[in-house]
Amino acid sequence: MKKKLNIKSILSNAVTPLDNRTFYYSSNKLNRLEKNFLILQKNEYSTVSKENLNINPWFVTGFCDGESYFNIALNKNLKLKSGWGVVLTFGINLHKKDEALLKNLQIYFNNIGTIADREEGVVKFSVSSITDLENIINHFNSYPLISQKWSDYQLFKQAFELVKCKKHLTLSGLKEIVSIKASLNKGLSEELKVAFPNVIPVLRPIVLSQEIKDPYWLSGFINAEGSFYIVFSKSLNSALREKVTVRFSIAQHSRDEALIRSIIEYLGCGNVYTRSGGRAVDFKITSLDNLINKLIPFFEMYPMIGSKSLDFLCWCKVANLIKNKIHLTSIGLEEIREINKEMNLRRK
Repeated sequence: MKKKLNIKSILSNAVTPLDNRTFYYSSNKLNRLEKNFLILQKNEYSTVSKENLNINPWFVTGFCDGESYFNIALNKNLKLKSGWGVVLTFGINLHKKDEALLKNLQIYFNNIGTIADREEGVVKFSVSSITDLENIINHFNSYPLISQKWSDYQLFKQAFELVKCKKHLTLSGLKEIVSIKASLNKGLSEELKVAFPNVIPVLRPIVLSQEIKDPYWLSGFINAEGSFYIVFSKSLNSALREKVTVRFSIAQHSRDEALIRSIIEYLGCGNVYTRSGGRAVDFKITSLDNLINKLIPFFEMYPMIGSKSLDFLCWCKVANLIKNKIHLTSIGLEEIREINKEMNLRRK
């Protein structure tokens, strides 16, 4: 029978010495975790306001650097003089298990937009009202994105200003928006290329600095893009003929290699690896010493929220078992297997 792990048990068992320091979650941090993940998971949203949500603005930006998107849609509309309607959308798609996290973000943005099922197992937070998008624009103006998504945002903001002034209702304004869309995401559809054959794409803004300005940005970005995982492999040097290690990684498009190198500099550890073909890079920390003495203390001070925080806590417990060499026993190895069953996509 599969052993079901208890969240509070995992948290309490994380209170174990790691080298000369103790990694722990205080009662206040546990209360926050339970509020964000357990209470909101039960749809008890009415009692939560932006004031008591306690989400750092830089965390929001970091998370959005990893998970959000900006989209410009043009749809035929014969009721309009230009013949086309324009819809601007800021959105985030997450696994259903993180619907509570989306609700956190919606509350942070003053309860704008909608949260709805997008497809099986996926929920979407989206904002399309021009009035509501003011909240999004104001946030990113104050707490700028630093990944290549910053370029998407700059293009999106140009289109937003045109729509806000209703210039999209004129043919000249509509063509400006088409030119912007041509440089955003996947560019123009075949239908739009036929409808607007002579459009010249605007120059895509270049990200000049990818310096990490705040630790909460990194916490939010890792909450979105980081992976905490356990690796089992054969080992002839082990009495159990099996080895287990903990690792951490972030995968990004090669355009954001400078950002990955900024993370290495910020944390003071890790390496970057270029994938075959050169289109993607991976940031990895494999040293147990660096994981325990640099990465874990970082999240002790700047915690994540949502299901990723639970994966992290399970992962911390395994790191501690390995540190204390309990993984070298059959009982310890089996305990790690059970923990691994509750992590990442295997979490119910």
